[in-house]
This record gives sequence, structure tokens and C-alpha cells, in this order.
Amino acid sequence: MATSRQLTVDLADTEAIIGRPLTIRVRDSSCRPVEGATVRTATGSKTARTNADGYCQLTFHSPGFWQLFVTRDSDERHTYRPTTTLVRAITAGAATQRTRRAIACRV
Repeated sequence: MATSRQLTVDLADTEAIIGRPLTIRVRDSSCRPVEGATVRTATGSKTARTNADGYCQLTFHSPGFWQLFVTRDSDERHTYRPTTTLVRAITAGAATQRTRRAIACRV
């Protein structure tokens, strides 16, 4: 009998800089990396598959909010429940301004 596991997504940041790869890690509910999971945007225009360590990368070329869908086909031992997450793609200039504002607020 297959065990059901929930997929989870780890992002270093929920904002991605346009033109730079965003690293995504997929794990299961037992915190184990999931190889072969598919990460795709809602429009299906971007897709990546995780490696043996559960990592993949996506690069966004236009600003906005991108919903990511994460799925994994079942195997003999496990079924995987899909998950979603939201990423905001911003320009490098916007990221720099955000950093400057944060530093100014600390002074």
C-alpha cells in the first residue's frame, strides 16, 4: 500500500530578480528531498524538474506574481499530494531600492 506524502516548497526568497535563476527545493512531509518533482508556472510557460537533492531552478523574464504548481507522479511506495506557492518577480533596480529603504530604516 502506498504512503501519501505532502509536497513542500522551500524558497530562499519569495522575490526573484528578473533574469536571474531562482533556486527551488522540493521536499516531502518527512523533510526528504523529492527527485523528479515537476515545478511549473500556472501558465505552463516555465517548467523544471528537481534533481536527486530536490533542487531545480526557474528564471523569470517579466515582472509580476507567478504561481508555481509542484507535482510528483506516484511510485510503488508513495503518492504525493501537490502544492502551490507564489513568487514575485522584480527588477534588479527594485530589489536595490528595497535594500536601500531597509538600510535607511535601521539607521
